[in-house]
Amino acid sequence: MEAKHLMQLAIILDCGSISQAAGKLHISQPTLTKNMQTLEMQAGGSLFTRSRHGVRQTALGGMLAREGRAIATSVWAAEQSATRFGLGMQTELRIGVGPLVASLLMHTVTEALLRDYPSLSLLIQVDTPYRLFEKINDDELDIAVAPTVISASQELDRITLFEDRLAIFASRHHPLAGKERIEIDDLVGYPWVNIATYAKFEESPVERLQKAGLKQVNTHIALAGDATICLNILPTGDYLSIMPERLTNIAAPHYGLQSLPVAADFGERNMHLWYPPALAGDAMLDAVARAFMETLETATAVPPA
Repeated sequence: MEAKHLMQLAIILDCGSISQAAGKLHISQPTLTKNMQTLEMQAGGSLFTRSRHGVRQTALGGMLAREGRAIATSVWAAEQSATRFGLGMQTELRIGVGPLVASLLMHTVTEALLRDYPSLSLLIQVDTPYRLFEKINDDELDIAVAPTVISASQELDRITLFEDRLAIFASRHHPLAGKERIEIDDLVGYPWVNIATYAKFEESPVERLQKAGLKQVNTHIALAGDATICLNILPTGDYLSIMPERLTNIAAPHYGLQSLPVAADFGERNMHLWYPPALAGDAMLDAVARAFMETLETATAVPPA
């Protein structure tokens, strides 16, 4: 089988039409049809069915199309690497981060790294910790900044960047904001905004709250892949959210938020720099770790009176 035929199959199925796919690929429709006939002969079965509504994949076609998309993604990544190299960016680093780190720290970390390494090319992906670890193991990322995830990080080494704990955040105008001590039952009845509820193999925010003794959690909004939505929503009502305290405190003054003095332990949320053992001793690891530590220290420093 030819890789280009698999990629062409994926485009046909994505377009739903051979003629549209031919136009997108800039080849003639007869040529594309011939290529699919060749691929069907090699695969030993039909790849899609035709009707007046377009084409519909068969089970075999769907499986081969997935491989075609993966090939297309690898080709695109190679083209981007070549382009960056041609522009003088001779060192590439692929970093994965979670949504809160991406929103609050990554822009400053990026500036620091590019200042010290002018020819560095950065590729930054935002995702859940488990997916970031999968991407490192699949060689789609070099490193990831994330907390510990049970069973997902066993093959990776780590550098601890900073320690943190989970806390409950709300608007400064929230009905509970003025209390000196809040019991876990005082949180019942308020709407919650949860980040990373769907993170695989992690305790979700709801599970953390239930573990701390809160039996009723009314999740009105659940987010995956974005933290700024949560930061913007919290000041608009009586919402609550469980978030890393040290990290969220960076943004709290700007958004009018504060952590609530809840008499409960919601657990650690320490942040680490994860990397494959093959990268041990690489100077870039220390550079990235240093950039994160310095950025956090500056962001959380108490201004002089």
